[in-house]
Amino acid sequence: MTEEPYRWLEAITNRREYIEDQLTPGLPVVALSADPGILFLTIKTSTPKLFEIYDHLALGSLGHPADIEKVRQAAIDAAHLEGFARSPNDVTARRLVSYNLAPALKNAFEQIFAAPLLFRGILGELGSTPADDFLWRLDYDGSFSAQSGIELAHGMVISGPRHVGKDWLAQAPKPMLERHDLKAAAFSALRLLVWAKLRGTKDQGIAFADIPTNVPALKEKLGAEGLEVALLDRSWLDRTIRYRIPTPDELGL
Repeated sequence: MTEEPYRWLEAITNRREYIEDQLTPGLPVVALSADPGILFLTIKTSTPKLFEIYDHLALGSLGHPADIEKVRQAAIDAAHLEGFARSPNDVTARRLVSYNLAPALKNAFEQIFAAPLLFRGILGELGSTPADDFLWRLDYDGSFSAQSGIELAHGMVISGPRHVGKDWLAQAPKPMLERHDLKAAAFSALRLLVWAKLRGTKDQGIAFADIPTNVPALKEKLGAEGLEVALLDRSWLDRTIRYRIPTPDELGL
């Protein structure tokens, strides 16, 4: 009997190592709060990674497509239930993460005899001004953290290798990202995306200051067929839906 807690801890440790190993190839996702709204940017793949969750909420994710879909559907169901039972104004990222998504992910992670959820995500909440925006980082084990206020000027990044997000938190105060218009925000987000990809692969020691400052060079470094982009548009605050996909001309990419 006395060995059971140790076996459980060993199983949890092995489970974490397995999940991290499975997530490592995952491509990064960047979210950036700008004057026009909250911009999500990632490398385009065969399955989407950016989703509308509610009127003013959007999700950027990486992991197994089936597990991403489970989390996405859980988020949508919880948000709409909250909006129906209370009001749309009561649907916040804080309540969604704290009371619904984080407990569900934690429970799935600790059920050692069931398959874990391979998931890492960013939940963005659009406010009336950039100072009112929120970005939440959410992980497979139910852990989460939030950014708001001036921190959002640095953007948020998730990547397959978990250390990349932590690296950016340590490095972010130095390079201030431009966010006064959509093209400037998109350019900054693209630089951050390139940095995150390189940081998670062969150039693990690369600094953000060493990332190219022109779009062609950035796309060459990215080596991707295309980008997946989504915007929670602040100019659409008077509309029911604020989520849209901006055009390449709007982004200047």
